[in-house]
Amino acid sequence: MERNSSTPRIHLAPLVVAAALMLSAVSCETTDKMTAKMQSASDKITEKGQAMSDRNRVKIDESREAIAKSKEEITPEQEYYIGREVAAKVLSQYRLYQNARATTYVNEVCMALTSASDMPDIYNGYHVGILDSREINAISTPGGHIFVTRGLLECATSEDEIAAVIAHEVGHIQLKHAVKSIKTSRLNDATLSTIGAAGSIVTGGTYQDGLGNAANELMTTLSTTGYSKTQEYEADAKAASLMADAGYNPEALRSMLEVLKEKEKTETEGMMKTHPSASSRLFQVRGHIRTAGYGTASFNEEKRAARFASIQGSL
Repeated sequence: MERNSSTPRIHLAPLVVAAALMLSAVSCETTDKMTAKMQSASDKITEKGQAMSDRNRVKIDESREAIAKSKEEITPEQEYYIGREVAAKVLSQYRLYQNARATTYVNEVCMALTSASDMPDIYNGYHVGILDSREINAISTPGGHIFVTRGLLECATSEDEIAAVIAHEVGHIQLKHAVKSIKTSRLNDATLSTIGAAGSIVTGGTYQDGLGNAANELMTTLSTTGYSKTQEYEADAKAASLMADAGYNPEALRSMLEVLKEKEKTETEGMMKTHPSASSRLFQVRGHIRTAGYGTASFNEEKRAARFASIQGSL
């Protein structure tokens, strides 16, 4: 059937190019530049006589709004509730270890670390739970929820090594690695929304506009892919600093990684699945401790040794 010559033609190439530019902007450009490119592409298409309908302009406006939302700061209260939802998902897969004495102990270690840090208070505080699993693992969520497994605690040979495990997770929280992951996910969702808008203009179809489920996506990161190597190294460096400030021996982080290095030979799940190799972390930690010059002095060693022996006997 012959097309009515008065109907504006929608040429696909400029729109596809515009969509590609938007996608590349996630890694190469700021979101502000991406929005500007969106507007520029829209204007050029209109200038060439490829008029957009009001409906299509609404889609572009919606995708701009999604990008703007992706740049909004996540409040401490939002962090806590996202973290609580992730914690609930963790507890749907693992049981809490019902040992009040051991649970009190790990929370006291956490309190010693955080009290001496530059972020001692967060919305609703820090909370540590022990998972009743022989798996060697530890998980933290935004908002202060920390889980360590019985298997990991049993690997430790001193309170300082337990402090190293908890300090690493506190490091993730204080460096806001989970929050950064959520914001990256939001931006990716917003970009897909933008490209979906461009695609719907081409095809006349529809697209989904949303920022995704932060808790679900974060749970996938924690249980499947883990944080980036850079973030894991940052959390180790932060852990060493937290330990030194609290009076623990930062060298215990190194000795704990030596233990995990041996466990890697037979373990494939838990930390072995979601963290960089213990060897690579050891290399980074040794360099950091040497450069920082923390030293090895610590206090209350005898009391810590007695507490640790008591708890190890109850696990």
